[in-house]
Amino acid sequence: MTPLHFFLLLLLLSSAALISVAAATTATTAYPSIPGTHSTTDCGLSGGDENPVPIRREVYGNGKIFDISHRYTVDMPSWESKDGVGQFLWLPKSMKNGSLANNSEMKLPTHTGTHLDAPGHVIDRYFDAGFDVDTLDLEVLNGPALLIDVPRDKNITAEVMESLKIPKGVRRVLFRTLNTDRRLMFKKEFDTSYVGFMKDGAEWLVKHTDIKLIGIDYLSVAAFDDLIPSHIVFLEGRKCHINSKRLRTSNTRHPPQDIILVEDCLVLKDHQQDAFSSNDVVVIVMAQLSSEYPNINPTMRYMTGDTYKPHQFTTMNNNNKLLLLFCILSSSAVVYGDGNVKIFDITHKITSRLPTFDSQKALGHFIWLVSSIKNGSMANVSEFKLGTHTGTHVDAPSHFFQKYYEEGFDVSTLSLQTLTGPVLVVDVPRNKNITAEVMKSLNIPRGVHRVLFKTLNTDRRLMHRREFASDFTGFKKDGAQWLVDNTDIKLVGIDYLSISAYVDAAPTHHILLKSREIVIVEGLNLNGIKPGKYTVHCLPLRMVGADGCPTRCILTA
Repeated sequence: MTPLHFFLLLLLLSSAALISVAAATTATTAYPSIPGTHSTTDCGLSGGDENPVPIRREVYGNGKIFDISHRYTVDMPSWESKDGVGQFLWLPKSMKNGSLANNSEMKLPTHTGTHLDAPGHVIDRYFDAGFDVDTLDLEVLNGPALLIDVPRDKNITAEVMESLKIPKGVRRVLFRTLNTDRRLMFKKEFDTSYVGFMKDGAEWLVKHTDIKLIGIDYLSVAAFDDLIPSHIVFLEGRKCHINSKRLRTSNTRHPPQDIILVEDCLVLKDHQQDAFSSNDVVVIVMAQLSSEYPNINPTMRYMTGDTYKPHQFTTMNNNNKLLLLFCILSSSAVVYGDGNVKIFDITHKITSRLPTFDSQKALGHFIWLVSSIKNGSMANVSEFKLGTHTGTHVDAPSHFFQKYYEEGFDVSTLSLQTLTGPVLVVDVPRNKNITAEVMKSLNIPRGVHRVLFKTLNTDRRLMHRREFASDFTGFKKDGAQWLVDNTDIKLVGIDYLSISAYVDAAPTHHILLKSREIVIVEGLNLNGIKPGKYTVHCLPLRMVGADGCPTRCILTA
């Protein structure tokens, strides 16, 4: 068999950013060679220390990491628009105007730039049922991927798909087309002549391959003339896949129970177990199920703060096959994978209840449906408005340094080599901020470049409270200085909205960000994560001009 060219694909939701890590390979026409693998430098800036110039790269580590997501700029193309994305970033809090730090705000359609489609995008019953991007499977989004070259001057038809000879067993494929040669993603004006899947090509893929993730090099996987039919072929096939698993959570009082995983819902088989913990969120899902478990259209009700016994709600009627499903949504980091590699999602979901810095009000309404199938549009398209330091996020040097803000040291200049790699999770002594004394007591060895600090913030569930808590645990100035002087740490993460203790916000950030070598990740979900060694992947959006950005972070072990 002709050798294929595979990559390890890491695609983390929310941030909609992608990394590929090279794995093997001999080139063929369909499976091309890798550009940029012979780079000999890996520096993050140029121009000397007096006048530093940020460098934005696509290739890191001599071809070990490829950033294949597009930068967000005002000239990025936007669907069916001649004017591009336009302004998407504002600076409502500026150091020039007397604020302690620069804090940007962004507003974008959810299908901007490098992005994902959820089933609810073109199928309204899935939208109503809640099949959003948060329900997409990180096991599908992360793993070996095949990059192939599509014959030029052709849309992807059944004939083209057959000619590519994609082997069975390949689950993730990125299709490189004429769109890349024409540099369509670098042109402001939307181009309807882009290459995409025709309906018969989509049907051939679904019928004859094992592909579960499809990537393409323009704003739509479907050709413009077959826009909705091709999308429906790909997204309609949400069969009710059922797997038996064991649920274990660290914050529930009831014992582990056998469960069935049904479209991302945990279904308790034994409804006579002990009461749910008051820390859990109980989701009631009423679904119509046929004998073949077709697509379900559930309605949901959320209950929190009280204790419920399962038998209070249990109902089963074999005649009309109505089933009441119980889903326990704990606050622990979500775990994917049963094999040798497990994926821990340590990102907090962005919801209206999420706390925001220095505010007694939660985030509130942040996403709107600007195009709706119910109102006659072809697809559901949302738009969101968020502060760049919302939830799990990264800080750029420009957050606390006006000079760096003006020089362009934004989130798009942060090194993916720093944001991905081996990491150490450490437990910080409770009831203490992270001082020099605490840092010394943790005995972090030299050579460790990435550390996530699990603190009392996790025990107190601060990221699950609407009101901001100014007494959170963070770094004191002397703790930050000890880290810089006595460790090799280049990525530092913590489990609340700021790395620094509230009273030391500016001094601590200045110490950590001054060198532009340390990346700060804040708002991590470390509940249920044991101290130890993992591999971390944090991928922020490539926001040109942003002093921070929400990011999707995962651990693998």
